[in-house]
Amino acid sequence: MYENLLLLPYFQGMSRNDITAILDKITFEFKKYCDGNIIFKNGDKCDHFAILTRGKASCTRTAPDGTYSITEELEAPFAIEPYSMFGYNTSYKRDYKAHGDSTILFIEKHYLFSDFTKNNIFNINFLNLISRKAQKVSQDIWECTPTSIEGRIAHFIALRCETPRGIKRITIKMERLATILCETRLNISKALNALQEKGYLELHRGEIVVPALEKLTAAIH
Repeated sequence: MYENLLLLPYFQGMSRNDITAILDKITFEFKKYCDGNIIFKNGDKCDHFAILTRGKASCTRTAPDGTYSITEELEAPFAIEPYSMFGYNTSYKRDYKAHGDSTILFIEKHYLFSDFTKNNIFNINFLNLISRKAQKVSQDIWECTPTSIEGRIAHFIALRCETPRGIKRITIKMERLATILCETRLNISKALNALQEKGYLELHRGEIVVPALEKLTAAIH
C-alpha cells in the first residue's frame, strides 16, 4: 500500500515513514469491489479522500442533456476526484465502476486538515495539483480551436476527459457530434473514417473508441 501511495503526486517527496506516521493516527478503510460493482455515482457526496490502490476502474461522465458520454479507464494508484471535496459542489461528477477486482482506500475528509496538512510537503503537493487543474481549465478556454475537423474532434474529446492518456470510449451519435462541432454529418463521417484508417480511433455503432488519447492529440497537434 505504501509503495502505491508514494507513486501518487500528492505524496511525492514524502517518505514511507512520513506516511506511516500519519496513517497510524487516523481511521481509514479499505473496500474491495468486484468487476462491475459501482464505486461512486454522479451526485454522490464526496466526503472522503478516495484512492484506487489496486486494480482498475472505469469512470463515465455524461453530458447535462444526456446526449453523449465519455468513459475512461483508470489504473491504480489513482486519487478519485480529490478536487470534488471542496468548493460549492462537493459531489462526484462521474460514475465509477470497478474493472476487475479493485480496492479503494477511503480517508475521511477531516483527516486532511487534522493530520495530512501538518505535513508541509503534502500541503504543497495538494495545492499545486489543485491549482494546476484550475489553471488548465482557464488556459483551455483561451486556446485556439484546431481548424481541421480531425483536430476539432480530438479537441472535443480531450477537453472532456479526466486524464490525458489511455483508452476513451465516447458514446455519441454522429448527428449530435456534427451539431456540436457545427459541421455536416458527412464531413464528420469522413474525418472519423480518416482517423480510423490512421489507427487513432475505432468506429462502432453509436460509439467511438480511442485506444490511446495521447497518440491522437499528439498526431493532431
